[in-house]
Amino acid sequence: MEAGELKKILAAYDTKLDEKLSLNLASFKSINLDKSEKKTLSILKYRIIEIVVFSLLAVFMGNYIASNWTQTHLAISGIIVGVFTLIALAGSIGQVTLLKQIDFAKPIVDIRKKIELVNTHGLLFVKLMLLSTPIWWAYIVVGSDYMFNIDLYAHMDVDFVLKYLMVNSLLIIPLVWFLNKLTYKNLHVKWVRKTIGFFIGSKTMKALEFLNDIEKFEN
Repeated sequence: MEAGELKKILAAYDTKLDEKLSLNLASFKSINLDKSEKKTLSILKYRIIEIVVFSLLAVFMGNYIASNWTQTHLAISGIIVGVFTLIALAGSIGQVTLLKQIDFAKPIVDIRKKIELVNTHGLLFVKLMLLSTPIWWAYIVVGSDYMFNIDLYAHMDVDFVLKYLMVNSLLIIPLVWFLNKLTYKNLHVKWVRKTIGFFIGSKTMKALEFLNDIEKFEN
């Protein structure tokens, strides 16, 4: 092995070591294990409450769909709302699983990574909100029917409804692509960073940035 190649290997190793030390130091400065453990337990309680609420809502939507199965527009609206409810429920269950995996006896970076994954939970609901934009009418239809016993579909023009559904269905694919880009792995992309920063708070953004740093280090 030539001296030049050896120097390059050693330089790469030194860089990796410096990154690891910096990452551990940053984690150590920003994390208090006692406070973090208590905060984690507090967040766990909130996530369990979320699971209970979304589970009850999922049961309600199941009953609503079954009760209105013969009325296609109400059943479809109920199914759409039910699907988004199940996605939110799955997200909360995933958070509880992640919280239970946090072992405060593990290395600080490992602890911090899981904590920041928990802190990014808000981004899931932002994505759900944006994804539901083309079919927001489903919530209105279900809400007006259940709370006021008003069938909005009966007061709508059929041609308008069909055109509206056709246009919005064409938006789903580009919207899914757009939301798939909104991840900490793409924070180096200017428009992704700005978009995420517009919708979420500084705490969630910091969590995403830290996860991005870890991702770069691990790779």
